[in-house]
Amino acid sequence: MRTLLFILFSTLFPVHAQSSDSLPNLTGSTNSSYQLEQERALGQAWMRMMKAQAKLLDDPIVESYLKDRLWYLSPFSELQDKRLDLLVIDQQEVNAFAAPGGIIGINAGLLLATETEDQLMSVIAHEFAHLSQRHFAQQQAASEQRQPLVLAGIVGSIILSSINPNAGAAALQGTIGASENARLSFSRQNELDADQAGMRTLVAAGYDPQAMPQMFAQLAQANRFSGSAVPEFLRTHPVTESRIADSTNRAMNLPSRYSESRDYQNLMIAKARVAVLYGAENQLLNQSELDESAKRFTQYLKALSINRNKDAQSHWDALPKSWQQHPWVQLSRLTQLSFSNLPTQELMDELMDLYPNDYAVQATLAKIFREQGNVSQAINLYRKLLREHPKNTLFLYHLAELYGLMNDIEQLHRTRIEFFSQRAEFDLALRQVEFARRDARNNPIQLGWLAQRESEIRSDQIRFDELFK
Repeated sequence: MRTLLFILFSTLFPVHAQSSDSLPNLTGSTNSSYQLEQERALGQAWMRMMKAQAKLLDDPIVESYLKDRLWYLSPFSELQDKRLDLLVIDQQEVNAFAAPGGIIGINAGLLLATETEDQLMSVIAHEFAHLSQRHFAQQQAASEQRQPLVLAGIVGSIILSSINPNAGAAALQGTIGASENARLSFSRQNELDADQAGMRTLVAAGYDPQAMPQMFAQLAQANRFSGSAVPEFLRTHPVTESRIADSTNRAMNLPSRYSESRDYQNLMIAKARVAVLYGAENQLLNQSELDESAKRFTQYLKALSINRNKDAQSHWDALPKSWQQHPWVQLSRLTQLSFSNLPTQELMDELMDLYPNDYAVQATLAKIFREQGNVSQAINLYRKLLREHPKNTLFLYHLAELYGLMNDIEQLHRTRIEFFSQRAEFDLALRQVEFARRDARNNPIQLGWLAQRESEIRSDQIRFDELFK
């Protein structure tokens, strides 16, 4: 299997050029569902490969909050295809991106940069607009006379930028080609289109359209004091004073109303977790939108992170009941009880019973069971979660480790095969198939399953090669 970088550069500098007649027309109102499916296949392929290249955030609470906001906003958007996949990248740098096929990537650091949910949703709405306006397809059509498969290079460079910002920015410039003026002009028009469509989405969902120019102005202002370290979001979403002014004027002509959809408490829980993870709690505590309860919870998490149980208890006692009884806050309480050598089973059982279908609760409990050495219960929870989220490679990774602890070699091999396959690491998946065969010489059921999976993996590998050849 070719690596991510090799695929990227092979799309930038193809060996065999195709004629423009052989390329699909991806623009205009006559787009077929088949063309949309082609884009989705490409985006899904990149997503799988990215899972092998980027570090994903292993925090089910943050992931759950962001997923919930995506699902809430999507019905109000102009997306034709509302099938969405979220990748939460474990990076403090501010960035978000969209890729064809409904792929939305958000760096965890974006939560720290946004002070309100409206600002966060403005970024998501903007990324939805890039998808709904088919900007990737437009770039492909504009460049197809010069270079085939530019769409793959554009997607690859944007996704690569979330792993290595400098490499991604360089690749993006090389991918689009043509003259610098034409490239910049096209990019500016895309951004203006996305601003307008994103604002329409915000208004339809009950959010403040002013949040979008406010967010861009806030990032641009912060960048002025950051030296040469331009945030990746500003590299792929260039912001100018005229653009900010234009979007501000447009937003002023759009209605703004209070929406009951705003979820301040969940937002602040997610922001606090990210802030403590990156040691940026002071940045959060200085934000004007933070109320006393959110400050206390942030300080509570910080005390837990440095094993100051007395301080943690003091902050816990100061939290209002509405915070203490929140299931995501109670998950942090489990950590405190464990540090204090106090019983945790009763609270864990209560959370499992009360929130059997809550992704954040169940995934966090699986993590706690794993860390406590309760292997069998952790396995049961991860298996349940994977039935509902079969593409979650973090779950597959943890489950494989747990099967190893149980010395369940058959399930260990099966889970590792799925782990590598979901990350598009086909060579590693096929190698794992061979390892499994050696341990299953007298197990006809396992051998039959391995033969079937080998055939499926090889077919998948051929399909990937066709996408990027």
